[in-house]
Amino acid sequence: MPKFSVSRSVPYTADQVFAIARDVARYTEFLPLVKRSIVRGAKTDAKGQEHFEGELTVAYDKLPIEEVMVSRVTVDPEALTVTARSDQGPVKHLVSEWKIVPTGDNRCDINFTVDYTLKSKMLQMVLSGMFDMAVRKVMSAFEERARVLYGPAIS
Repeated sequence: MPKFSVSRSVPYTADQVFAIARDVARYTEFLPLVKRSIVRGAKTDAKGQEHFEGELTVAYDKLPIEEVMVSRVTVDPEALTVTARSDQGPVKHLVSEWKIVPTGDNRCDINFTVDYTLKSKMLQMVLSGMFDMAVRKVMSAFEERARVLYGPAIS
């Protein structure tokens, strides 16, 4: 199973960054290739974790690919993680996770990991070469979203 990870240290608080990661319904506003994002059935359990179904429509116009990804999402405010799991649509197995780690005054690390296997071996081969770049673009879009919402970094 291919696994891709990227980490960045950013000049924003963990709460600010976590607010972006947990707001799956707004992913269309800033994530590349995400054409639609829907949240269904959000419920909070006794531990304060939020669980919902997240549906993302991902489209890549250069290779006429458009897929709907439905995931079971867990938002854990205590651990500062947002984890999505899926075995539907084009994926046999997918686990993606945003983990936010406070590192000091107005700083945190963002760790984004994607572990996946596609049902189509041919599509797996085609996309595997581009996936690392795609994960890095997602992280860059995430950082830009923080700048848009919270302003430029303060040194």
